[in-house]
Amino acid sequence: MFVRRRGARTGTGENKVNKRIDLNEGWHLGSSARVGQDGRVLSTEAGASSQELIRKEAGWLDVRLPCTVLGALVEAGVYPEPFVGKRLLDIPGQGPFAVNFSNHDMPEDSPFAVPWWYRRTFEAPSELGERVLLGLDGLNYRGHVWINGELLADESTLVGAYRDYVFDVTDYLRRDAPNVIAIEVRAPNKDDLAITWVDWNPSPADKNLGLWREVWLRGVGPVQVVRAQVKSRVLSKGAGHQALLEVLAEVHNLGGETEHTLVLADLGSLGIALEAKVELGPGECKRVLWKAETHPELEIDDPPLWWPRVMGEQPLLELEVTSSVQGCLSDAHRSRFGIREVTTELTADEHTLFRINGEPLVIRGAGWATDLFLRPDWERDQRQIEYVVAMNLNTIRFEGMLERGRFLERCDELGLLVIAGWCCCDHWEKWDNWKEEDYSVSVESLRCQLRRVAHHPCMLSWWYGSDFPPPPRVEQSYLEVFDAEAWPNCKQSSAANKPTPVTGPSGIKMVGPYEYVPPNYWLTDRDRGGAFGFASEICPGVAVPPLHSLLRMLPAQNHWPPDDTWKFHCGGQEFHNLDLFLEATQRRLGDPSSIEDFARKAQLLTYEGQRAMFEAYGRNKYQATGVVQWMLNNAWPSLIWHLFDYYLRPAGGFFGTQRGCEPLHVSYGYDDHAVWITNDYRHAVEGLELSVRVYGIGGELKLSSARQLSIGADAAERILELPSRQALGLKPGEVVFLDLQLRESGQCVSRNWYWIPAEDDEIDFENGNWYYTPVKRFADLSALARLPQASALDASLRVHRELGCQRLDLRLDNPGPELAFFVELRLCDADGSDVCPVLWEDNYVTLGPGETRVIHGRTSVAAPLEVEVSGFNVGSRRVRAERSLPPLQLPDLFEPASAE
Repeated sequence: MFVRRRGARTGTGENKVNKRIDLNEGWHLGSSARVGQDGRVLSTEAGASSQELIRKEAGWLDVRLPCTVLGALVEAGVYPEPFVGKRLLDIPGQGPFAVNFSNHDMPEDSPFAVPWWYRRTFEAPSELGERVLLGLDGLNYRGHVWINGELLADESTLVGAYRDYVFDVTDYLRRDAPNVIAIEVRAPNKDDLAITWVDWNPSPADKNLGLWREVWLRGVGPVQVVRAQVKSRVLSKGAGHQALLEVLAEVHNLGGETEHTLVLADLGSLGIALEAKVELGPGECKRVLWKAETHPELEIDDPPLWWPRVMGEQPLLELEVTSSVQGCLSDAHRSRFGIREVTTELTADEHTLFRINGEPLVIRGAGWATDLFLRPDWERDQRQIEYVVAMNLNTIRFEGMLERGRFLERCDELGLLVIAGWCCCDHWEKWDNWKEEDYSVSVESLRCQLRRVAHHPCMLSWWYGSDFPPPPRVEQSYLEVFDAEAWPNCKQSSAANKPTPVTGPSGIKMVGPYEYVPPNYWLTDRDRGGAFGFASEICPGVAVPPLHSLLRMLPAQNHWPPDDTWKFHCGGQEFHNLDLFLEATQRRLGDPSSIEDFARKAQLLTYEGQRAMFEAYGRNKYQATGVVQWMLNNAWPSLIWHLFDYYLRPAGGFFGTQRGCEPLHVSYGYDDHAVWITNDYRHAVEGLELSVRVYGIGGELKLSSARQLSIGADAAERILELPSRQALGLKPGEVVFLDLQLRESGQCVSRNWYWIPAEDDEIDFENGNWYYTPVKRFADLSALARLPQASALDASLRVHRELGCQRLDLRLDNPGPELAFFVELRLCDADGSDVCPVLWEDNYVTLGPGETRVIHGRTSVAAPLEVEVSGFNVGSRRVRAERSLPPLQLPDLFEPASAE
């Protein structure tokens, strides 16, 4: 949103345009209940002296933006470590337990029920530019802005958590003296279009009140370049491709006089330069459009195409658009883009199928959660993005948790796709209760967010409904915004298969499960979350963190058995306990005897569940077109819905996903007792060697075979059927172990172990519901507790120190006749504390009798390292590094093989 204020142009001399000053440092935060001054006074030097501002008696805190009010209070130590146990409940104003707080009023005595003030002084030097813009990138939810004693904007203008605000403040500023800005922010009500946490975790007591994104100044000339983007249409041409580009720029006359501006577009390494002369009336905004139809240079043969990871490379090109007035540069806009086209279609079964540059792909993604207090941490975000890459996922979904530009830039670089959209289960979907204000706030929120993300090649689609599609009035208004903004990507009405009278079916399903289901569910279910169609949010249930994370989040008195503190770290509504997962653990593996035993068994269930889900959707391509795991990560230490925990500890779900999403993957068919190979590359792979071995509970070899084979491009092929359980000698209560290895040119490219019971889980499909499908009879895996001890397992560790990281080589030797089953590698320091983040190329590994493996890892932590090794039949031991070695030139362990 742009607001132009009074004042005319002051001249057209040479300006230092496009200079940005971040105003994120040096703020003071205080409650209106204690400050006792209004905005007119607070936004002057007389409003409060610097001494008063830093005095705790006056109630002010020194803060850095972005920060919510509660986030700032936690960082200041007012509320110590609220993520341990139930301490979050000690914060005044906390909402009711296990419900969506966004749908409830704040308690009247909440300290966050009153407005809070953000205040700072700043300089606006004359060299900043002829005109100065003030940007507020995120305010939740209503506010007033005062500058130097004058009201710049009130709540009629400043309303909406997902809107960007840009003000021309030229005439409000002093160029030769300090300026004072004071921003009053009020929390959202239950009937506002705000930020919500649904049933994922408890909501913060302040409902994320505050300035949750950056504040900045930018100098420009009389004509601003508001935005610029490149849209691509990619066509097949012979054996290659042709791209038809369309370049869009929007320019805005900030002054009160007519301006004649020269707009130039430079497409960097493509060697394309475009220009247009534009006349702008006072305050007028116009769009400039260059198309291939009228500019042949925008028709490019064999262009450098941008692809999602595994499908190809990610070349990024530069776009610079400038505006000049009377020969002087007025403004410049720079961005990166990729030449690619994303499209969507409905299959014959009315399932959504996405294509990139005309090629189909199966979406394998997960839902993103930011920090509960919206605290920015770019280092942490980068580590989490690395985890996504390491798991071989290709997509991240933002449901309301819309991330910053540099997050998307990193996805551009890595070839990770992004699906974004609004959140569910709050006022965003309570259209029957919308106020007239909500219609305008929703439209402007969408416009602002589309402008933020449209130019990123990683952007795949925007889902403008969530659990439900919007009614016709709202949907039509959204579609008008997409058209007006020249949205270059896909869009769907919701994340659920609910048709609308405006756009018809979405082709997307959202029918669960969200609770535990056994691994054979995904290939046998035909009605709900099974591997067909496009599933927007499903998972195999609870995700219990590994032991040391549990010990960190739970006070000692709450370690075992699970109690109300455990429940508090679950979700809301139907998901406020572990009951269904505990039942599955007990019935399949035996009663857990301690927190240590439960943590180990939980990793096994989660590993096989996540792997089975992802490999089923990959195997069933393109009857199955996409799956989004609910969720990727958590906003706080949680016992549900993640692939790695809040402390960035990868565990069973992480490595099950990593294996299930391998671009070249060998798997066991839970539905047909067969061996399958899936190839996600766009080329055939020849010269493969498949090894199949079956072991008994004592490590005895029951079956061994090998064969040479090849697999077609982007294919899934059934290779062979295994001997029956009876032929393998399986008796009730027994388990056999299937070791599948796929090698290319002697190198192992996929290896997966499966533990196969005498009888599969029997699922009660008839009594399934939207979040859970019950099990009539659980598979008996209790024999895993009776495995002979692999007491001879040995381990050694070497560490290679490099700039910015340490690389690990862990050697495991299993000289005995037993299997070493589900061996966990935990990186720790000399005191035994977890070291995170860490990237292992494999974990929770199984070694056959007499087998040796070397497992590589990497961490950015510089501390002396040890590895704790433990397993189902392997006693725990810690291994110190034998010696530190100098830097080596090693390949990136987590990059898949080239797609070409």
